Amino acid sequence: MMCAATTALAQDRGTILVLDGSGSMWAQLPEGRSRIEVARDVLDDFLTARDQSQPLGVIAYGHNRRGDCSDIETIAPVGMQEGRALGKRLRGLMPQGKTPLADALRRAAAEIPRSAEEADIVLVTDGLETCGGDPCAVAAELAAQGIPIRAHVVGFGLTEAEVQQIACVAEQTGGMVLATQSGAELTDALVRTASAPMEAPDQPGVAAIALSIRADIAGRPDRVAFRAVSEATGETLELGVLDFATAGALTVELAEGNWLITADAGDQGNGEIAVAIDAGDNRTIYVPFRGLLPGLDMPAPTGAFRAGITGLMPYRITQEGLATGGGDFIFSVLPPDATDTADRRIDYATQDSRLASHVGAFRAPSEPGDYLLVFHRNARMPIDEVMERFVITVEARPEVRLIAPPAVEPGARVPVSIAGGMGNSDRIEIWRDGALVSWDQSIYVQDFFDNRYGPAKPLLAPTEPGDYDLVYVFSEIDGPDAVAARVPLTVGVVPELDEAAVAAPSDDPIRQADAASVAPEQIGEDVAYACPAEEGFPCFFDDPATGLVFALPPGWVTDFPTREAATAGGQPGPVRVTFFSTGDPVETIVLNPHQWTTMNGPCSEMQPGSLCWFASDSAELTRALEILPRAIRDMGPPTDAAEVAPAPPADGHGYDGQTDGRPWSTYPYRCLPDDRPEGPCEFTDAATGLAMYLPDNWVAEVTPGPDGPRADFFEVTGAARSAYLNPANWPTPDQGCFATRAGDLCVLADAIDAGFEEPLSILQRYLRTGDVLRTCGQEPCDYLLPWRGFMGTLPAFWGVEFPQENGQGTLTGWFYGTFGSDPVKLIGLNQPGGENCVEAFEGAELCAFTPYISTEEMEVIRSSLRIAPPPPPGTIGTSAGKVDYRDIDRVLSVIKGN
Repeated sequence: MMCAATTALAQDRGTILVLDGSGSMWAQLPEGRSRIEVARDVLDDFLTARDQSQPLGVIAYGHNRRGDCSDIETIAPVGMQEGRALGKRLRGLMPQGKTPLADALRRAAAEIPRSAEEADIVLVTDGLETCGGDPCAVAAELAAQGIPIRAHVVGFGLTEAEVQQIACVAEQTGGMVLATQSGAELTDALVRTASAPMEAPDQPGVAAIALSIRADIAGRPDRVAFRAVSEATGETLELGVLDFATAGALTVELAEGNWLITADAGDQGNGEIAVAIDAGDNRTIYVPFRGLLPGLDMPAPTGAFRAGITGLMPYRITQEGLATGGGDFIFSVLPPDATDTADRRIDYATQDSRLASHVGAFRAPSEPGDYLLVFHRNARMPIDEVMERFVITVEARPEVRLIAPPAVEPGARVPVSIAGGMGNSDRIEIWRDGALVSWDQSIYVQDFFDNRYGPAKPLLAPTEPGDYDLVYVFSEIDGPDAVAARVPLTVGVVPELDEAAVAAPSDDPIRQADAASVAPEQIGEDVAYACPAEEGFPCFFDDPATGLVFALPPGWVTDFPTREAATAGGQPGPVRVTFFSTGDPVETIVLNPHQWTTMNGPCSEMQPGSLCWFASDSAELTRALEILPRAIRDMGPPTDAAEVAPAPPADGHGYDGQTDGRPWSTYPYRCLPDDRPEGPCEFTDAATGLAMYLPDNWVAEVTPGPDGPRADFFEVTGAARSAYLNPANWPTPDQGCFATRAGDLCVLADAIDAGFEEPLSILQRYLRTGDVLRTCGQEPCDYLLPWRGFMGTLPAFWGVEFPQENGQGTLTGWFYGTFGSDPVKLIGLNQPGGENCVEAFEGAELCAFTPYISTEEMEVIRSSLRIAPPPPPGTIGTSAGKVDYRDIDRVLSVIKGN
């Protein structure tokens, strides 16, 4: 009813947007981009998301000719506009002229349709009148016309004093004056001034509210679900899903009172705001939203860069964030003492944030010295909030070191590590007798690293045996001075490893990847590769069975690399190998361990997969970690082919693989391109109460079980992965199962790869059988369930479910982390299982069911948790421990007494 009334209202009003195209729009905003660049992006989003049925006209000035005060153009007359097409036209505006505000307002008034009963003019300007006109006098003329004309002023990049000089335009017409300094603020201003007003609700005590989000630097999701919780009654309302492709705000009706409004986009982020709603309110509420930033793996530079050239910084995006556009992330080169990303910035360069390996590039300063190189969202922010930062050294002629094997087979790959130089057009070459062998033995440094188009280009040895040189050549320098580094390279028969030269292993047990210990005397039998301790340089190896190329630190050995299939008959998976030091104590580094937790030690993602190590302060481990990550590469066959599912068990509801050809359309819960609900794929199974979010291209089936719901989840594309909730007869109960709020979610441990991480995280994070009591945004918040006396404080970005009584009358529940980019975090209240348990008080035990939970998070929940004993049966309400809302005051008095 409200939508129909609003549409009818639109036919009687018109809105004209007046845009500044003057030359000053090229000035930079504090966020680091020019005003026109930010305005283009904002207008694209706004015009696409606004209600297309609302009549809109657009006028621009100063974009065609320099110094011409008559340069005012009607870009689109008032009418229905297709947002994407109009946004594309406005993107072509090129600021260059003057600022004729008065005449632009007159042109806008002339564009108002005669049939309109009211109109809004939205003047967006970054400057004051420069053509001698009087905008205030024109505003007085507008106010005297026969229909209500509201002229709004949106100052973009103006000072408060400048805004006040043209505030008269709005003051005389009943419009709004808004000062904006960023893209987010400009977006808010456009929604407030250029969107149709909402009709007041007919019901007394109710407000008509428009809901949207105020996104942070991570960006805005495509869809977001809104929920409101009454602070007075605890009532939870599912308000709906806002799809920004079709609207800029979600219109809802709320009763007057205090409400906590949350915005949830799943793994893409969330936010909340506490607001007081008054009857008759007619406004837009913006929920502060914390979005998902990309996962970044960027090794530190290993040497100095050459002054004045384009330097390279390889990196890997391990998980895409909300923003993936070409200009969303940048390298900034700053002085070492810079306090934010625009502080005396020397240069910047846009970087790719899509899921892949990338070779980042930036312009090194021409003056030698130390500088700060930061990778960050394209916005002004404090240095402490950037995604990665390094102090880099720039020299006129930096030292370059090449680490390579002394000998390789003819035609074989030559594994090389580079330290220093790293110029975009520098080259790595193979020479003989002082000259390049052929262009087949020359590679630009920019091609030497994995990138989003594919793996690194290999440097191949000549096919003719002999003595050669491996040479690093500076670009833009001629003659002998171009040679920055040279190491000898023999092409021919590679000598066998001298096992006698390997240092004897120690008596300490060696820690294997799967927590299995290997006796020291077994090292000799299991050693595949060894680098003698007396070697002054790392030893390079190319494992023919797996294609793994790596540099082994002196005094280290490995077991045999393997590329195991995840399932019987399946495609090979990532390479697994364990590196051991031969000193005392033995240090251990593992590539792609079967299972690993943060209690074992840290991990780093790189091209061959996860490199993990047992934490230690030893210099031996530190030296190894300086070498291995820089010189390890999987050059074997791709491992992303679909795997054969396991055969079904003889009985029970365990993993079944669905190899019987059952159509996906027969599964009751589907998230498929042409078969899915509008908005997020959120489902609740009526029979079991299981709530879930399905990842894209997944289906599910739920059945009741003796100890809770059971569910099978299947991916219908790609690697055809699967997961099982509370399965019976799971073949590996100690591996591959993860705690959720609905039970154990199990997958075949060997099937967990990079492509499985996101859907597995979505399933684990949102599977539940209880209802949400409270979630927090960027600040800690309190929760309260009055009739159970259940209360406490949650850390930022945590939530809590309504508690339940188990068979013994004990209150049980779940606390969970809600921030999408964080690992899944679960704390159980009086739940069986779990680790690192603490007692809040007698009868209230809190246990961690996932890693990554900080001591501070656990302490906030533990120290604040309170559970008041339920009143005796019949004393309050109709049953023990449960009351009618009329009795809340009496219950609160009981709580305070305890």
